Amino acid sequence: MIAKTRNYKILIFSFLSLFSLFSVSAADYPNTSIGIINIDLILDESKAAIDANDQIQIISDEIQEELRSNEEALLNDQKKLIEAQQIMAPEAFEEKRIEYEKKVQNFQIKSQETFAKLDKMIAIARAKILDEIKPILEGLAEEKGITVMLEKNTVILNADSMDITKLVLKKLNKSLPKLKVEFEE
Repeated sequence: MIAKTRNYKILIFSFLSLFSLFSVSAADYPNTSIGIINIDLILDESKAAIDANDQIQIISDEIQEELRSNEEALLNDQKKLIEAQQIMAPEAFEEKRIEYEKKVQNFQIKSQETFAKLDKMIAIARAKILDEIKPILEGLAEEKGITVMLEKNTVILNADSMDITKLVLKKLNKSLPKLKVEFEE
């Protein structure tokens, strides 16, 4: 019985010693202050984002018109090919059909590449805005003593006073009122 009690004391002492090695006091951590930011709102409502969206829309409309025009030309070629089938020799028709299919395939490839370039252009514009936000967030964190910054979409509930989105938006609009968007040909 005495041996069991002694073993329990040693076990408890070992556990407490181990626990004290890994325990950290509250003094080891800074006071936590949390800031909430709505990145989606900034990417929708900042002057730079609105300017970029307007430019992207114009570029997108031009591209859509060009693709529509090329598609109509392909449809006209298809109609001519179908009409010519009746009067052409089978070998000549087969040659024209293969040529037409290559045109269609090239159109599809070019369309996919164009849409990929549009997506890349949008991503670059967003990245430029986010790059401009980073130093603003760092400055506000230092100014307000914020130690943790969370994105609004990841937070279920927060006090309105924690939301710094409007401050960031105001500073971003001042530092980056316009954003040049370029489509890579």
